[in-house]
Amino acid sequence: MRVRVITIGSQGDVRPCVALGAGLKAAGHDVRIVAHPGFEALVRRRGLDFAPVAGDPRELAVGENRQLRELHDRGRSLFRWVRTFNEVDAPLMRQRLRDCWEACQDADVIVASALPYLFAYAIAMKLQVPLVRAFYFPVSPTRSHPIDFLPQWVRLGERLNLASYHAQRHFLWQIARPWLAGACRDVLGIRRLPRLEPFGELDRKQQLLLYAYSAAVAPPAPDWGTWIEVTGYWFLDQPTNWTPPPALGAFLDDGPPPVCIGFGSMTFDRNELVRVVARALDLTGQRAVLLTGWGGLRPPELPRNMITLDWVPLNRLFPRMAAVVHHGGAGTTADSLCAGVPTVVVPFFFDQFFWGRRVFELGAGPRPIPRKRLDAETLANAIRSAVTDPDMRRRAAAVGERILAENGVARAVTAFERHMGVRRERNRLDGPAIGRSTTAIA
Repeated sequence: MRVRVITIGSQGDVRPCVALGAGLKAAGHDVRIVAHPGFEALVRRRGLDFAPVAGDPRELAVGENRQLRELHDRGRSLFRWVRTFNEVDAPLMRQRLRDCWEACQDADVIVASALPYLFAYAIAMKLQVPLVRAFYFPVSPTRSHPIDFLPQWVRLGERLNLASYHAQRHFLWQIARPWLAGACRDVLGIRRLPRLEPFGELDRKQQLLLYAYSAAVAPPAPDWGTWIEVTGYWFLDQPTNWTPPPALGAFLDDGPPPVCIGFGSMTFDRNELVRVVARALDLTGQRAVLLTGWGGLRPPELPRNMITLDWVPLNRLFPRMAAVVHHGGAGTTADSLCAGVPTVVVPFFFDQFFWGRRVFELGAGPRPIPRKRLDAETLANAIRSAVTDPDMRRRAAAVGERILAENGVARAVTAFERHMGVRRERNRLDGPAIGRSTTAIA
């Protein structure tokens, strides 16, 4: 089948879809990844076709964009976030839709991650082809609990739990529909979009929904439909020829296991964040590997108990750590849990709060610290707990073992082919997680 995979966003958004694309190609499908130009080399190294989408996701990083940074300071309202994000990104909307349309016109099926899913929905509707949703965070309605963006102490009952999902999706659709309708009219010739939100329509049609996380971390709801599959994480194989910088090897060998700290593209007010991190390390006496990431988190003067890295394969680094402190992105959470080390989550927004709560509920880390409540003393207490609690380390290791036993890509490919009616005696990808190794830096 000609599978066109649309994925927009940061490394954490794109890499899992590239892993899925590689799995689909290995199973014999014609795969094209549609992503930002900066990811072309990553895609082509896996032997996949590539088509570019306009824009640089770094420009929408919270630390780089004034409107998003100010909005974060005012609160975590999902509706305000969506409206402001649309305003910030509006100049590129039509061009992105046009790029996706040109890349997908020969598709038999379209796969889309969460950020470009509305584009993909419109294109699939125009082409009359199936749309497979590839999401990294559970958003399917259930009677078991209300939608995650409500406070977890809220008790609504089964009917209102279910209604909370439909209400949120309806409001978000009403925010998104006007700008999407204009773009669809200009680019696709679609004169009118449905009044009802598309997620529910896709569920009514039982269109496949793949959740790329482990059931050991977030079990599926008991009332989800058969078209919803929690597959396990989609880990992308890391370069086998990577050699750690000599300074990193020397730092790791020069003392006890350090703490790894990094917030990806989620940083803002970098100087204050660096000050908090440095003070917390002083209070705990811990050494640290600081991952600068897209947020450019870098202290003006590097203390002796810290080393900075722009990039490192997390599956090689994390097993050497005493604990990991991060923002709670789905991908980084997967890597830290897979390594079996305690995790301190400092969520900034959206699904990061969910993953921070799940890490805590699994006993694999202390209670998450929302970024707006972060200070040196609170972070120091969380780090102390993570590096000294043997039960926490044991539980983190147990979760990691369960994740390592899964092959999320193989299960996703099997679900895809079953749903599309592709018959095969055996999935050639069966086995342990593809490319996922926790071989630590020597």
